[in-house]
Amino acid sequence: MSENIENGAGTGDRPEQPDRPDRPARPAFERGTGFLLARLGSLTTRSWTAFLGEHRLTQSQYAALVALQQHGPAGQRRLAELVAVDARNLVPVLDQLAARHLVERRPHETDRRRRVVTLTEEGRALVAAVAATAGAEQDRFLSALDAPDREHLNRLLRRLYEAHVDQGGSA
Repeated sequence: MSENIENGAGTGDRPEQPDRPDRPARPAFERGTGFLLARLGSLTTRSWTAFLGEHRLTQSQYAALVALQQHGPAGQRRLAELVAVDARNLVPVLDQLAARHLVERRPHETDRRRRVVTLTEEGRALVAAVAATAGAEQDRFLSALDAPDREHLNRLLRRLYEAHVDQGGSA
């Protein structure tokens, strides 16, 4: 049976012809949509993490900065909702951002127990710098696709994403 799976038999398709004649065909399991999504998710996460690391940021830190840029000042609980993390887990993220003078935490105007997080000028500048170079990183990662293929892939991925988010799946 493993021989059948390796050559594509029993998977509903014939062995794939390689896109590049200098490379052998991939085994059937490497052509499955679930495998490809998972593997590419892992590769893009690794690439994005390295890219953010060049700016001394983690994904959580960048998400918080972008949320503040898009939504303006926010309470810590609201910011945690915006970036989909537990409010307790956001505190160390904000501590690190505040230490770099990228955000400020101030007491709420009417409730001194609450803190409002704002993006500083340094934070705005860093978000702009990352955004300006993120396109080049994306182009590098997607270099195997031409512009129409990239647009088509993005439309398909957005449709899948929205379908799962609308069903209450975690994003």
